[in-house]
Amino acid sequence: MATFCRNSQEWVEETIEKPVEEWENQQQEQCESTSCNWWTLCLNKLFCWFVWVLVKVVRIVLVTVSKWVSRVLCEVLSFVLDVLAAVVNLVLSIPVIGGFIRTILNWATEIVWRLFGLTDFVLSLLGVRWKKHMHVSLLIPRSNGMPITTEAAMMPQIEKAREIYKRLCNVEIVYSGACVAPTDAPSEALTVSCDASGFFSDWWLAGSYIEFSSTSCDFSDGWRRVLGYGAEIIVIPVDNVTPDIGNSLTVGCSFASTHNYVVVEPTAGAAVAAHEMGHACWLAHRPSHPTNLMFPKKLVDEPTLTNWQVSLVRWSKHCVYF
Repeated sequence: MATFCRNSQEWVEETIEKPVEEWENQQQEQCESTSCNWWTLCLNKLFCWFVWVLVKVVRIVLVTVSKWVSRVLCEVLSFVLDVLAAVVNLVLSIPVIGGFIRTILNWATEIVWRLFGLTDFVLSLLGVRWKKHMHVSLLIPRSNGMPITTEAAMMPQIEKAREIYKRLCNVEIVYSGACVAPTDAPSEALTVSCDASGFFSDWWLAGSYIEFSSTSCDFSDGWRRVLGYGAEIIVIPVDNVTPDIGNSLTVGCSFASTHNYVVVEPTAGAAVAAHEMGHACWLAHRPSHPTNLMFPKKLVDEPTLTNWQVSLVRWSKHCVYF
C-alpha cells in the first residue's frame, strides 16, 4: 500500500471511525441499562435502540464503506502518479542535466510548501504542535558486488532520530525500511566531500547513481520526491565523509534542500543521522551550544532544540500530517 494512502486510512480510523465506534458501544451500554417498567420508559428504551441502530448504520455506510472506497481510489491514483514520477526520476538521473534540474526542483518545492505551511509554522512557534510525520528510508550502496554495511548496523542512528524528533518536535519518523542498491557505486558516492566539490558531484555520477538507485528501490510514493510534499529523507551510509575540520572528524553531510538524502558514516555516533536530517530541514550549526542537536562536534546523548529550530523542522516539506 502507498504510504500516503496508509497514513490517510490510519487518520480516518483514529479520528473518525474509532470515536464513532466508541459512541456506538456507549449507546449500546446505555440502552441495555435502561429499564422498562411502564410505557414511558419503554418508549425511551425504544428510542435509545433506534439511536444505536442509526449510529451503527452511519459507521458501516459512511465510515467503513467510504474508507475502503477512498483507499482503492487512493491506491489507483498513487500508482499512476508513481509511474509518472518514475519517468521523471529517470530523467533526473541523467548526469549534469538531471542534476541541475534536481537542484532547482528540490529548492522550488521546498519554498512552495513552506509558503503553504506558513500558518503551521506560526502555530508551532506559539506551541501548537499536532503530530506530523517524517518519512525516512535507508539506501545502502554496493562496492565490489557487496553492500558496504547492513541495516542492523544503521538502525541505532534511525532509532535515535526517531526518539529525538518525537520527543522534541512531535514528529513521528515513519521508517520505510532498507534497500541495497542494485549496482556498485562510483567512488564519488562512497567518499563524499561536504563542500562545494561535493555539491557539484551530485550533478555528475554520484548524484545519478543515488537518484537511479532510489527510484529502483523505492517505486512507491516516488511522486512525493517529485512534488516535494512529504518527500522521503533517504539516509545513505558511505565509507568516508570529508573534509575533516581541525581536530573534528566529519562523519555526515547534508546540503539542505538541494538533496532529498543525507550521507553518514555507519560507525558515526547514534545522533549523527538526526543531526543531518536537521540540516535537511534548514537547521544550521550551533557551534556555541554543545547540548544542541546541531552542535558541529560530538553530540550529547539527549540533545536539545530551541523553539525556533523545532518550528523550522516542522515547517519543512519533509514533515507532513499525512
